[in-house]
Amino acid sequence: MPAPRIASVPAVFAFALALSASTASAELAPWDQAKVTGLAKQLVETTQDLYDTFYKQPTPTAASMQSRTYYQLKQKVRGIRMNARNLANDLKKGADREGTLPIYDSLMQLVRSAREDARKVFTSADVAEKAAAARAVLNQLGPYYDPGFETLQPATP
Repeated sequence: MPAPRIASVPAVFAFALALSASTASAELAPWDQAKVTGLAKQLVETTQDLYDTFYKQPTPTAASMQSRTYYQLKQKVRGIRMNARNLANDLKKGADREGTLPIYDSLMQLVRSAREDARKVFTSADVAEKAAAARAVLNQLGPYYDPGFETLQPATP
């Protein structure tokens, strides 16, 4: 049996260089405590509005095949609201990027997961409007936390 082939050192170096070049081009926005704190405060308001509007929606019936996804989305919207509050509170107390990054990461995981569920559940124009307002704030906040942040687009079916 032939010996396993080992990649040449130049090939490995070239791959590593290409990988670092693609990630090095993206940079974090310069940290601005007041601006980030203000955005987080706006996020609390927009996520509260989203939460309130979502909870006024009629619950899908089991026959609609959307009820399970609806309840999952409901829980995620609640979590998004709570994480937004935690982020704003920590920033208000003076926590910096490093201190609030875990909250931001958790928030964004919920946002991405909720977006997937939102594609499967019918919601009203009111909910879409409130989600757009929260998304607009997240799109301003993202570059302070994620050097590769990609603008969030509306969830489409």
